Amino acid sequence: MTPVQPLVFTLARIENLMHQVSFDPAGMKGKIITNTTRVRKEALDETLAVFYDTIKSGLAVSPMIKVIEGKRRIKIKTACSLTLCAVMLKHGIPVHPKGGGLVEVVEREPTRFTDMLMYWATTVDPIDVLTAQGLMNITGMMRTGNGRILGNLHEAPMLARDRIEDVLEALAQAGFAGVLELGQPNMNVLGVSVERDHVGLALVGGTNLMAAAKECQIDVMHESISDLTDISELKHIEELL
Repeated sequence: MTPVQPLVFTLARIENLMHQVSFDPAGMKGKIITNTTRVRKEALDETLAVFYDTIKSGLAVSPMIKVIEGKRRIKIKTACSLTLCAVMLKHGIPVHPKGGGLVEVVEREPTRFTDMLMYWATTVDPIDVLTAQGLMNITGMMRTGNGRILGNLHEAPMLARDRIEDVLEALAQAGFAGVLELGQPNMNVLGVSVERDHVGLALVGGTNLMAAAKECQIDVMHESISDLTDISELKHIEELL
């Protein structure tokens, strides 16, 4: 008889991975949280081209990826936005992941979350749920500036706001970006309220890469927040095109 596996809510899985991140943006060393996309060998070049366009549109966390050869499918490791929060945690900022959802973009400006699932309330990654529903319009946003992209929301004590900005700046210099909005204390972020005496931080979802490939009718299999990968194993996507 197969033993019954306990339910593991997404928040617990996220926090476990965040505490294992060792990435140092200044030295470009250590492990980051990655997503895993699987594609057929014959679709690799097309997939990388879509990934490149999505990254250039500012809808990804990092241009660094890892390609792993397989018999039938090729694995592509890409940076998860939770890496940014993990680095903040490493710098003593108690960031709390809140949820993932869809962000409406108008004239290339993020305006509001239209849908959101809370990490503490689900055992399935919210981004995977929303992707399966096909509610995004990422390629539309890339073409016209209007659409719906994947994003996530996090909270931190308001007194840490200046330190958050410093860490985000260090990450940006290392090529890790994707901030949609850093809120003011006690103020909504993209239409979602935050806890009292906290600030909200909205980030692009690293899964936008895979979702854009799906919209381009590429057969992809995906696992969000899948594992940890050492940054030294990743290459800039331009080296692989």
